[in-house]
Amino acid sequence: MTLWACRGGQTHAGVVEAFKHRGWPTPPALFRSEVGQQSLGLALAQAKLADELGFDWVSCSEHHYTPLLQTPNAAVFAAALSQVVGRAKIAVLGPLVSMNNPVRIAEEIAMLDQLSGGRLVILFLRGTPNEFLAYGTNPDETRARTQEASLLITRALTEPQPFGWEGRYYRFRTVSVWPGAVQQPHPPLYYSGNSLESASFAAAHQLGLGVSFYPGHITAQMTGHYKQECAKHGWQPTPEQLLYRCFGVVAEDDAGAAELESRFFSGDGAANLFRGRGAAIPPPTQVQPGFGLGELRFCGSPDTVVRQITDFHETTGVGVLDIGFGGAGISLEEAERSMRLFATEVLPRVCHLGVAATAGA
Repeated sequence: MTLWACRGGQTHAGVVEAFKHRGWPTPPALFRSEVGQQSLGLALAQAKLADELGFDWVSCSEHHYTPLLQTPNAAVFAAALSQVVGRAKIAVLGPLVSMNNPVRIAEEIAMLDQLSGGRLVILFLRGTPNEFLAYGTNPDETRARTQEASLLITRALTEPQPFGWEGRYYRFRTVSVWPGAVQQPHPPLYYSGNSLESASFAAAHQLGLGVSFYPGHITAQMTGHYKQECAKHGWQPTPEQLLYRCFGVVAEDDAGAAELESRFFSGDGAANLFRGRGAAIPPPTQVQPGFGLGELRFCGSPDTVVRQITDFHETTGVGVLDIGFGGAGISLEEAERSMRLFATEVLPRVCHLGVAATAGA
């Protein structure tokens, strides 16, 4: 099982002050340079801790205009992770491919795979409603852009000769990625699968599936549909090609975990960020109901979380869990204690399920 540990910047008191501003975007006037530097340092330290605790991956993702995740360029942070995380894989979950130059993303993937010694994992993400506004991307085009960009990136990583690309949204006279990736034909690639259409696309192109934040019964619909579509195309995914991203906490007992849960998303936090609350976000861009952000998917004592993960795995077939242990309302120490409990009391008891564990910085 792969576990995504907490994100350092979220739990730093100075950063949490910025959440007193409700909505998105967060004004730059609230930024404090010394706090930003310390938060990034704490995130790297947590990633190193996750590596030492035995998490299989350490992950980061791209988000904009918010103190929640201070990684507007996930590739830059992943490069730093590659120098402090010596064993675990580096998972970029992920670049927002609908909003960025896909050839540049392919170049960054190859270079990161070199810097990490062949430990890179990539999830192609479409993005969230507020982020489409950040770069002036038409929300109605983002699904098709994500699909085309993912195909272009994959080809750029595997094509042995320079080639041209004439697509609907992207046109390049010459594509010739250099240096190439360590992992051949390319690093493990996942595709964001929060809709049946996206799951079908991932299956058709033999990409892993990444489901984010949905409750178990909806996740099971996505993974079940994905497996059916894979069979239509003559292949079957392994459990490690099914990735699930969520939040969670582990405490000594259920009461302690419930208390952490009550504070986890305090402030404006993740839920409001991705649901698009704020004057800058028009209602038509809000995410669909049931998305599940702002909920803890795994929460309780070690025994409780083992049961929850076992049930979730049996329901969905997911083999990689990307769990965020840090929230705006809990301290760095509380997040790290949750990580340690998971690593020592939960992970050894769920490894037999074929589930991997990742930790997020």
